[in-house]
Amino acid sequence: MKNIKFITKIPPLILIGTIIVLFPIFTYMTLDRINRQKTQSIRLLFEKSTALIKAFEAGTRTGMMNMGWSRTALENLLRETASLPDITSLFIVNKEGQILVHSIREQTGKQYGQDLDLINVLNSDRAIWRIKQDETKNNIFQVYKKFSPIIQQTNEAASKMMHMHQGMRGQSFDMGIDYKNTIIFVELDMKVVEQADQNDIQHSIMMAVILLLIGLTGFVLVFIVQRYRTTRSSLSRIKIFSDNLVENMPIGLVAMNKNDQILSVNPAAKELLNLPLAQDLKKIAGQVLPKKLIDLVQSIHSHNRLIEKELSIKDGKGKPIILDVVVSPLSDKDGASLGALVILRDLTELSLLKDEIERNKRLAAIGRLAAGVAHEIRNPLSSLKGYATFFKEIFDKGTQNFDIADVMIKEVDRLNHVVSELVEIARPVQVSQKPVLIKELIEDSIKIVEHDAKLHNIAIKKDLDEDIGSIYADKERLNQALLNLYLNAIQSMENSGENSGSLHIQLFRDKSDHKIIIRISDTGSGIKKEDLPNIFEPYFTTKLSGTGLGLAIVHNIVKAHKGKLKVKSEPGQGTIFTIILPDKEMNENE
Repeated sequence: MKNIKFITKIPPLILIGTIIVLFPIFTYMTLDRINRQKTQSIRLLFEKSTALIKAFEAGTRTGMMNMGWSRTALENLLRETASLPDITSLFIVNKEGQILVHSIREQTGKQYGQDLDLINVLNSDRAIWRIKQDETKNNIFQVYKKFSPIIQQTNEAASKMMHMHQGMRGQSFDMGIDYKNTIIFVELDMKVVEQADQNDIQHSIMMAVILLLIGLTGFVLVFIVQRYRTTRSSLSRIKIFSDNLVENMPIGLVAMNKNDQILSVNPAAKELLNLPLAQDLKKIAGQVLPKKLIDLVQSIHSHNRLIEKELSIKDGKGKPIILDVVVSPLSDKDGASLGALVILRDLTELSLLKDEIERNKRLAAIGRLAAGVAHEIRNPLSSLKGYATFFKEIFDKGTQNFDIADVMIKEVDRLNHVVSELVEIARPVQVSQKPVLIKELIEDSIKIVEHDAKLHNIAIKKDLDEDIGSIYADKERLNQALLNLYLNAIQSMENSGENSGSLHIQLFRDKSDHKIIIRISDTGSGIKKEDLPNIFEPYFTTKLSGTGLGLAIVHNIVKAHKGKLKVKSEPGQGTIFTIILPDKEMNENE
């Protein structure tokens, strides 16, 4: 009685739920077994039918080769074969659906197969099956295929040899049937198979019910055994969940004790701080953390309150990163310090995004300024240039007034060029991408600066891949970017005396990354390390007469082509600019 009362304490919803869970499972298992049994039965019937067809074809082939053979002999063989157990009928039809030979004589000559694609069957050597009903509504298993009593590889010469062989023996070979255009049908009685399937279904259902009861009993027993372990199991699940949550959090977590030793650290924090393996953390303790972070953690012991601060540190590769650090004190119920919890978020990308937004704001301001400058300055510049040109024409060449007028014209052109660059850098670069033969474009751009290079004793070296065809690009814009880089390189080498240096232009394809690489290197004065981060900023220049807009324009043009512009330079050792553009295939896929 006590056991009965104990079992009845199980909530009814648990029992109902168990049945709901187990019933579909065992139902599926039962249906799956029934279906497999049916499939097995179909497979056995199909194999038996195809075996009968092959046996009949072999018998026909043997008769044609070794005995006097006629239509009557074929009918006798067909009816003898059809007399085997479970065979309902066996017959042959031509492509028009006329029954040529039937195991039931009365059916010979009738039409059959109007619902079948007989031509398609003749074009295939594959056997096809279906289940149909006879006149008494009994299921019949039917298999049909192209009738091939002669081996397929037998050619016309071999057929003639067969006729000659039989002619020499005085045998008849004419049956009046065109074997190349006939289909053989085999029909089997399914009563025995259906009865076996019915017995299997009953057995499967009975086994499913027994297994369901066993499963329900086992589930109840497991539930009873686990009742006293519920609390412990819940705590274990909570711990697993919390550990998994900490391990997979996208922010870094570091737990430290009051002695500033690391107790726990998740993978995100290890990656951000480039920490060693977990087993080495406690040995090294706080020595693995950046000094700024250690100072922040130590300060929390005196304040005993949450601290949030942005820190700039370097990762394991020496690259500066910006972290949002939150340090929270850990205390027991009496308020005694247990340590600290450090939360780390990488703000580097966000900081870069902020810088980009600020840069876009500056460009927008420059755009508004450029519009006003272009309107207010270009008209007076045109007038000044007109007057200067007039004075240059009326004064004799070589006179002081002629030289002054010439200087005025050049200065007006320079000022107009500055205004044009100002407008260019302020507005978004629009590119019209069309197929461009990149090698020819580079060669044409080099010709433009060849004269300047010779004047300053600068050698131009070309290393252009012949296999690179066309890419999708804006020819004029890309040419403008290349010329800017060439001229910068020449200017950096023009004051070095004889044999000033060399300008090396390379073009090749990075097959691993589907990119086109254009590399422009010089042996000039180079760029200082502290100036490298700013060279693509508008109006940043190290030249006395420069505007600081050339490289900014180049950067915008490459960016508009969905490419990248990289620079590598050492003072006194020259500069390398690398333009990385999408390959032709990449553009087509986009």
